[in-house]
Amino acid sequence: MNQPVAETKKTLIWALLAAFLFGLSTPLAKPLTQIVPPLWLAGFFYAGSLLGTIPGFLLRLQMGPRSTGEFFSLGKLSRRETLSLATSILIGGGLAPLFLIVGLTHFPASRGSLLMNGEAIFTVLIAHFLFREQMTGKLLIGVSLGSLGCGIVSLQDTGSELNGAFLFLLAAFLWALDSNILRFLTGINPLVLTVWKGLGSAAILLPLAGILEPVPHSPKIILMSLGVGALGYGLSLVFFLRSIRILGVSRTGAWFGFSPFLGAVLSILFLGDPVTPNLLTAAGILLVAILFLQDFALPGKGTHQRMGRSP
Repeated sequence: MNQPVAETKKTLIWALLAAFLFGLSTPLAKPLTQIVPPLWLAGFFYAGSLLGTIPGFLLRLQMGPRSTGEFFSLGKLSRRETLSLATSILIGGGLAPLFLIVGLTHFPASRGSLLMNGEAIFTVLIAHFLFREQMTGKLLIGVSLGSLGCGIVSLQDTGSELNGAFLFLLAAFLWALDSNILRFLTGINPLVLTVWKGLGSAAILLPLAGILEPVPHSPKIILMSLGVGALGYGLSLVFFLRSIRILGVSRTGAWFGFSPFLGAVLSILFLGDPVTPNLLTAAGILLVAILFLQDFALPGKGTHQRMGRSP
């Protein structure tokens, strides 16, 4: 096995860890949406994401003496990189989690988790149409089946739940757009980028929350919210950024598509969400769709381009 393929397979671990942690965050967030106002909760998640970078920084410190400023230095950014970072903070760190949280207040977490398969579908479509990444026949089948599965999940009910489904899909689209924007920032160390994204997102969301929403007063609930952010928005993003350096955006997005199934299973087990025939049908279709998308995610398939400088 040559070194590039071996390195690519090793990097699949980063993509799967990112998927696991983000999938875990949805059922963990559902009970909090009933207690914490949306802007505060989204702000806490991204403030908590800073805690998710601590293990990485501790490992770097063990490798040798480093200045504190190195952990926060973005280096000299080009105009495109600066704009990309600002856009990523706004849509991926501000709007997308807010739509997801509001959606959770109107929609069961199990079905909402399955709708997050839309992120993998949108990621691949944006990568193809805007950034000319290769589209294969199997990939097209995966996108088509995924769209069908998301449609079945969305249209089971009407009224507020349908509005909740729309918010989940909107969040999925914005995170997919964010994933593609991050291709322009792969030269930045993932830990440093995660810190700046957490700082920027919290700086937007928490002041708005202080103006528009009542302040949560429970330290326990605040700590729980920060913990969910550390896992699902901190460590998960670090692993995701490491993955797209080697696999590319489309392949990482395809592997990331397994996270919604974990979220759905955990929601059924621990939140008591009902298991309906429509849910099982949609989950089956979406699983087949994600398996088709893996054809694009495997080493040696499609266009393989290393982006940015190596870690």
